[in-house]
Amino acid sequence: MTARARLAAGALLALGATVGLAQAAPAEPTGRVVFARGGSLWMTDGRGKAAPVVIATLPVEASDVRYLRTDAAGDTILADLAGRWFWLRTPAAGTTTTLTELPCASGAARLSPGGEYVLCSSADSHALIVRLRDGAQFVRNDAPATGASLTERDGQRELVFLSNGAIVAGALKTGAETRVVAAEAPLRGLVASPNGARGVGVYKAPPVGQPKVADPRDQLSAFALDGVAARRRLIRDGVVLDWSADSAWLLIQDGGKACIARAVGGEYKCWKGFTAVSLAPDGAWALVLGPRDAATETDAASPPVGNGGEGADGGEGVLDDAAVALPTGPLSLYRAKLGGAYTEKPATLEKLVDGAAVWLPPAR
Repeated sequence: MTARARLAAGALLALGATVGLAQAAPAEPTGRVVFARGGSLWMTDGRGKAAPVVIATLPVEASDVRYLRTDAAGDTILADLAGRWFWLRTPAAGTTTTLTELPCASGAARLSPGGEYVLCSSADSHALIVRLRDGAQFVRNDAPATGASLTERDGQRELVFLSNGAIVAGALKTGAETRVVAAEAPLRGLVASPNGARGVGVYKAPPVGQPKVADPRDQLSAFALDGVAARRRLIRDGVVLDWSADSAWLLIQDGGKACIARAVGGEYKCWKGFTAVSLAPDGAWALVLGPRDAATETDAASPPVGNGGEGADGGEGVLDDAAVALPTGPLSLYRAKLGGAYTEKPATLEKLVDGAAVWLPPAR
């Protein structure tokens, strides 16, 4: 092989690391999108082409819909309405349903991957598990609600939570035997993946890259929940909002930027001036909120994205494990695309929205 041929081959191999993102997203988005507008929840398709239809009437203003989540199949929707948690079964096309309030105290709430349970906080800040089919409640008194996640690993439903400075996993019932899946708990921000194989959280870590700083600082990291938990740095100042249903991608807010990041490998893309609200099941697309006038800006592409692996520096923003506040003012809902060697400007999905949104897989 000539020197020129070797150089060309090397360039192609290097390019593969960048264009790997291009292979992550299909040419056209699929699935369904639910969003808040006026006094209702509405549904459209992932392309924003279908005429939106009302699926439920809200007990609050749409601007009070702070967060919407769903399970892997998109059968159940969990909603934060002005700090109170509600749930609903996703209705069939052309029908509507009602929201049911949950007995959750203030704080975060999450669905189990299969959508059968909701995990939230009891009045005394322990992990409260609500079985949706009959409303039965279970409190795991040895598990704090903060940092807890419901997972399904190798067909077994488990609770991952913080205990005595470590991360442990075990059955849902109080007193059930647990095993240590990470010997050192993060400072904050623990979120386990749906399959229970990985976690993310904020740890003190030596600085890497520029500018040079002598002291360790808070750093968002990803790690395997395997008892060893070797950590890999992610976007430095990112706040993890959710995992993709396939446990491969993360929805992150980094200050004034909405981001999708790969949990293993470090690839990421960010969109400045937008707020992340939901991630497609396969991580290929994100729903982001932004000002309505952003739809009229130029569509010129940004420079190629880098690899956000070891030592990635997210730049702007302050790390915070609290829920990311939604923007105010006239808002539109945009669809951000992970694929491609360049960061494309998010496309308008719905011109008029008032609150959060969620991406559901296609109806079965």
